[in-house]
Amino acid sequence: MKINRLSTPEFVVNSAICKRNIEKMVLKAKASGSVFRPHFKTHQSGDIGEWFGAEGVRAITVSSVSMAEYFAGKGWDDITIAIPFNIRESENLNVLAERISVNIIVDDAGVISVIDSSLSNPVGLFLKIDCGYHRTGIDVDNSLEISKALDAAKDCTNLEFKGFLTHSGHTYHAGSVDEIRKIHQNVVTKMKRLKQRWSITFPQAIISLGDTPSMSVVDDFSGIDEIRPGNFVFYDLMQASAGVCKYDDIAVAVTAPVIGKYPDRKQIVVHCGGVHLSKEPLEIKGNKVFGKVVFLNDSGWEIPHKDIFVTSLSQEHGTINIPADILKTINYGDLLGILPVHSCMTADCYQRYISVDGELIERL
Repeated sequence: MKINRLSTPEFVVNSAICKRNIEKMVLKAKASGSVFRPHFKTHQSGDIGEWFGAEGVRAITVSSVSMAEYFAGKGWDDITIAIPFNIRESENLNVLAERISVNIIVDDAGVISVIDSSLSNPVGLFLKIDCGYHRTGIDVDNSLEISKALDAAKDCTNLEFKGFLTHSGHTYHAGSVDEIRKIHQNVVTKMKRLKQRWSITFPQAIISLGDTPSMSVVDDFSGIDEIRPGNFVFYDLMQASAGVCKYDDIAVAVTAPVIGKYPDRKQIVVHCGGVHLSKEPLEIKGNKVFGKVVFLNDSGWEIPHKDIFVTSLSQEHGTINIPADILKTINYGDLLGILPVHSCMTADCYQRYISVDGELIERL
């Protein structure tokens, strides 16, 4: 079934754009000599995972043990779980480590021995480093705490220290592409220095970086052993607004049936609310928006010559401000497309995806 025949909100994936985004990132990593370990938490799809495999990707990143189990079931056997490890899941981790090569991350010296004692199979260990995002990780300049963690790692039986891992999440809040590049360079400098500091004790240790803004606007990853971007596979309105990608790079849209027309206030209402788009807003030109309208066609969608945004959401309803001349062309029952503000959050609202050709795409 073609997407213009859909009758309810669905998460539509344009495979041609996805594959183009994947290929571009693969080539950048190869040119820099960096291992490409993409984060699969954005798409969470075995089918989309195969598109990465077709480009030679062999190692991946996920955000939970259950996600690692899902992708291990799809044949992926080198997985990093890139969230500080939840020790309540040690038993499941141990079972997983019987089947595949799996890495975890920690950001506290005290938990390392606890995890190690709960394991009977080898597991890779990354130390999470905070280079300015201030979400999780040991501060990159806190040599004492880093030293404590590495001392604990040296005493482990089942945990094998792999290196230093960071996520430059503060690039998502940068005000310009230049600022993203500056943040990235600062992080790279600090991570290289950290690796050098411990190169004698841990000569095989690597540095692993992962954020879509940096990986998209920077072309040279020389000296970075591993990159882990995830959002780039879909991109979204947030990334386009920041100049990280173009609207034409956004590979996903949510279908939105028109259920109301209000010419007097130049608005339409669609059946596409917070449960379909997530309620994450974005400020564009001083206005809060929740998505951008596109017009669906047989090959995907086209972007209107005028910006049309979703301006408010309730649970099931989305309100769209629309120019009067375009409003006249919209009828009850028409199906619009909405480019999401944050594709990761929006994708998580759905138990399945649909391709522009109407084929089902499996997801976790």
